[in-house]
Amino acid sequence: METITNFRDLGGLTTRDGKRISDKKLLRSGELSRVSIEEQQVLLNEFHLEKIVDLRSLDEVTERPDKVFEKTDYVHIDIFKDITDEGAGLDDFIKIGSAERSREYMHTIYQTMTVNPSAQAGFTQMIETALSIPKQNSFLFHCFAGKDRTGISAALLLEILNVPKETIYQDYLATNKFRVKENQEVIQLAIDNGANQGVVEALEVALNVEAPFLDTFYQTVDKEFGGIELYLKDSLRISPSMQEDLRRLILVD
Repeated sequence: METITNFRDLGGLTTRDGKRISDKKLLRSGELSRVSIEEQQVLLNEFHLEKIVDLRSLDEVTERPDKVFEKTDYVHIDIFKDITDEGAGLDDFIKIGSAERSREYMHTIYQTMTVNPSAQAGFTQMIETALSIPKQNSFLFHCFAGKDRTGISAALLLEILNVPKETIYQDYLATNKFRVKENQEVIQLAIDNGANQGVVEALEVALNVEAPFLDTFYQTVDKEFGGIELYLKDSLRISPSMQEDLRRLILVD
């Protein structure tokens, strides 16, 4: 997709027991504010898009609303709804002004997304929405850049689907190759607006993903909730039967 940043189909990823995710079923991306009419038609006619989950804040949605897709349900879930101390906007990282502090800030964001009740409720709603799609249709979830809120969402879905952690990390880190052009544009705009080297380095951290960020999510899950299985079942309220329903819906032999 040329007009959707960081877009990819999770179809084809294989599970620990040899099954695979159906093609054109689980889609992840960045925001859909600039998607062309032609690529809208591709998503509707070739991917049979049924539902879109937008994980951005209300301010982000108001400033850059998604394009409207005909006959597609749009679900807004603000993962940062009740998180007041940490924001993930570029302005936050411009204020930080250094790579080291930016990296620390990213770890804090991942910890907060894991333990915050409203974020947990948002991830639950995202998974429930995935469960509600007809078998022949697809489900697309996204945030601004498609990397952090979307990255955790993808990890949760892939954990339920029994995808190996190594594959989950590979998908997570793929963001860095899918956002090269967009990241370069953001950095150049910041330089044109007078950003110093510290700000540029802070933005470079913010615009990419690093394996230790996802490590922080898993480490927090283990420390605070006793592991991913208990986190899904007890904190996100995704029961074993719901998880099995998702596997039946998404996986093929």
